[in-house]
Amino acid sequence: MPAVRVIGPGRAGLSLARALEAVGWDAKRPLGRHDDIAGAAEGVDLLVIATPDGAVEAVAAGVRPVPTTAVAHLAGSLGPDVLAPHPRRAAIHPLVPLPDPVTGAARLVSGAWFAVAGDGLAQAVVEALGGRAVSVSDEHRALHHAAAVIAANHLVALMGQVERIAAVTGVPLEAYLGLARAALGDVAQAGPAAALTGPVARGDTATVRRHLAALHPSERPAYAALAAAAGRLVGERPARPYQPPALLERGADLRAVLDQARSVGLAVGLVPTMGALHEGHLSLVRRSAAERDLTAVSIFVNPLQFGPGEDLATYPRDLEGDLRLAAGAGADLVFAPTVAEMYPGPTTTTVAVDGPVDVLEGASRPGHFAGVATVVTKLFNLAGPCRAYFGEKDWQQLVVVRRLVRDLDFPVDVVGCPTVREADGLACSSRNVRLSPEERRAATVLHRALTDAAALVEAGERDPDAVRRRLADVVASEPLVRLDYAEVRRAADLAPVDTLEGELRLLVAARVGATRLIDNVGVTVPVEPAVVSAAGAKKVTAGSQGGG
Repeated sequence: MPAVRVIGPGRAGLSLARALEAVGWDAKRPLGRHDDIAGAAEGVDLLVIATPDGAVEAVAAGVRPVPTTAVAHLAGSLGPDVLAPHPRRAAIHPLVPLPDPVTGAARLVSGAWFAVAGDGLAQAVVEALGGRAVSVSDEHRALHHAAAVIAANHLVALMGQVERIAAVTGVPLEAYLGLARAALGDVAQAGPAAALTGPVARGDTATVRRHLAALHPSERPAYAALAAAAGRLVGERPARPYQPPALLERGADLRAVLDQARSVGLAVGLVPTMGALHEGHLSLVRRSAAERDLTAVSIFVNPLQFGPGEDLATYPRDLEGDLRLAAGAGADLVFAPTVAEMYPGPTTTTVAVDGPVDVLEGASRPGHFAGVATVVTKLFNLAGPCRAYFGEKDWQQLVVVRRLVRDLDFPVDVVGCPTVREADGLACSSRNVRLSPEERRAATVLHRALTDAAALVEAGERDPDAVRRRLADVVASEPLVRLDYAEVRRAADLAPVDTLEGELRLLVAARVGATRLIDNVGVTVPVEPAVVSAAGAKKVTAGSQGGG
């Protein structure tokens, strides 16, 4: 007759001890927090640690190992390795609620499922109880436990929500329990997808919106999240339960709309633009629409980022066309404020970002990035917690925005998206429409220069000056193009480099006729390992010194 002892006389531990005793095992007196547990593994075949998950490892370490005794825990999220140094280790997780020892023991001997791992005695326990065992690897223990928590604890929490909502109407909880039982029965018989009924299953978004409007704001996030989950269950993109207006012009309205969206559990995406939308912009909108529940596109030609003599007055504008393109790419709303709305008086406060703004575009266009940082700060302040999408074509802008978010702790996740190019390699830009046919053809030299220089690096060139010369020489081959700069910099912060290694960015800017264009590509050079001499001094191999 096997003997078992439990450390932790709570609901789970006592339920298992009583269940094993009911099938003939010798259940020793359980040990609690005031007992000496050092010798707990002596004289038993199985020692079960039934403490909270966070205490399992410490309790196991306080027990002297006995080579013949298997030590197991009941924690669903942990594997057997936390029971070291015990040589025989196991995890046994019962997949039934154990509300009290009497009910729990009865459930454990009624064909329950168990997730097991480790020593074979765990399987023997399940067989003795007449249960069914599934093996869960250490890698998947946390996922398994999450599924178990959803199936039991979260289901109970949802019924608590039913009880709260029903109380307002005067209908008792018991009136809804039959629905829950029947729905679980349908899941058991046909699976979740086939068992789903209700407004989401039939595409009745209007009813979902009525529900959300009627619910107390504190109840909306759970409802909205589960409506979205129901949409995924039937293989459709979740219907947006909150439909905002298509065009907003006031910052206060943008803030209110996005706050309302988040209040019903929707994740917000933001795509800041200056309009004249092209395929590069639309790729950002599509990315946001695929990843977020609601996508807002801002269209604002920001005067602060244009210097004297730059093309503010002639910058292309087409709001009507932009609205059509944004909606077609999946945008839910467009925020298109006036200059007076964004800057209602003389601008006395601007945002300056040191470091990456003083070179390249910052050197060529003084004050440009103060204007970018200021308008982005205002947009992030209005939009609130969101994921913001920027194209990599303006690489320096992306670096500046990331630094801004980091330094000012904006609740914004900045996502950089690959540059979108025309068939001939020219990067998509709102300014491309101002090129004449001859200039349009000549402009492709920027991408050719970047591609040629990148190939030079990939062939083994590690001298940044040689790469710069290659960039400049290729651009110079086109008489209609006047080079502004040709650079190679560290990608993360645009710091200069003495030799080429790590993540790098090749960048060019030039005027094609009267139009100024920028472009860049990334290259990665493996960092060569340092060599340690026999004397212990560290030597650096050629090509491995990083610039700063």
